[in-house]
Amino acid sequence: METKLQKIVQILSEKYEINEWWERYAPFETLVGIILSQRTYWKNVRVATERFAERFNCAGDVAKADVEEIEEVIKPAGLYRIRARRIKNIAKDLVEKYDGKLNKISNLPYDEAKKKLTSIKGIGPKTADVFLMAIKKERVLPVDVHIFRIMRRLGIADERDDYESLRAKLESEIPPEQRTKAHLVLIEFGRRVCGSQNPKCEECPVKRYCEVRRWSHPAGHNYARSHLAYQSLII
Repeated sequence: METKLQKIVQILSEKYEINEWWERYAPFETLVGIILSQRTYWKNVRVATERFAERFNCAGDVAKADVEEIEEVIKPAGLYRIRARRIKNIAKDLVEKYDGKLNKISNLPYDEAKKKLTSIKGIGPKTADVFLMAIKKERVLPVDVHIFRIMRRLGIADERDDYESLRAKLESEIPPEQRTKAHLVLIEFGRRVCGSQNPKCEECPVKRYCEVRRWSHPAGHNYARSHLAYQSLII
């Protein structure tokens, strides 16, 4: 018998097409695209990532570039001052530790690769998992703020869940070969319907599974607070 999560993912998989956008980018460009995609409209991410790929050839180029130049290139994605410094620092770390070659990390076994990625300041567990899912086709199910929000509203995640515990919950129910698609359709659903502000509940294709209407106001307040805390944990 299918679980609630499996039914939800199946419904969303039939409704939304997936976009494996990283297939046309080099590894470092993909990493930058992942960073730019956080809390940003996808159309703006696409423009900024294209501009970045056209301007910079490798991590070494970025490490040597002025922060102001990086800011100008990624400006369409928003939060460009913070992100430019983050991207430059990551590039410098990669050049110093790995000759700027991400394949020196991605070719390692999953646990070791993730450990090395997250040891670089500016790369958290979610960014590392998305990168390894995209570049190495690791069968993980990264949990971003959209997925966390959806799982809280569905009653699958609770306030005690951190990134790794929620990822483990989802991966225990979603087969390895379906995890990339599940990750992408859940994000699409979060962007289009189950937004953080003014979710489109009447349009929701999985509203019969939603528990948000059972919450009292104080619990809703706790949800918002935990959602903000989660954003700071996953990067």
